[in-house]
Amino acid sequence: MKPTENKQHVQLPNNMWKSGELSPKDLLVYVTIKSFMNKDSKECFPSLDTIVKRSGISKPTVRKAIEVLKKEKYLSVRIQGRSNVYSFNSYKTFEPFSYDFIKDNTLDSNLKAYIIASQQLMFKDEKGFGKMSYSNDELSDLINLDKRTIVKYDKALEEKGYLSMISTNETDDATGVKIN
Repeated sequence: MKPTENKQHVQLPNNMWKSGELSPKDLLVYVTIKSFMNKDSKECFPSLDTIVKRSGISKPTVRKAIEVLKKEKYLSVRIQGRSNVYSFNSYKTFEPFSYDFIKDNTLDSNLKAYIIASQQLMFKDEKGFGKMSYSNDELSDLINLDKRTIVKYDKALEEKGYLSMISTNETDDATGVKIN
């Protein structure tokens, strides 16, 4: 497939982070389940073990994420026989995540979850590039992730070529550290 062609993708509603209740792993579970969705019925029924395997997230964490997603009304679940049937609401704006990204084994579940959560806060001014101007403190508050973890994930993504840090001339008032 040529890079300019559309690839099959999963749509994550914009601004899911605004509820303040969802963690990056909740978003990864959402995208993982939704990757099985039938486009006409907007339903799917992957097993819990299948969700765990594809997402790389533990079974207890997946169960917790499903409960939070249900509570926040991003996901409905009904029992049909021995299966959970997941259904999704429609929405107008979204972030696309390719099936290739979801299945990528070079990224662990923590890095995927962080990418998914942080992408919702990026602005796009060049084709194929997202930019963010939040400090780690601000980002930590917005996506429910510890700022030390953000630093660790940024370093790992930079080493893998998924992220470029751009230095600014500004410094943090509290710490005196340069802002990237």
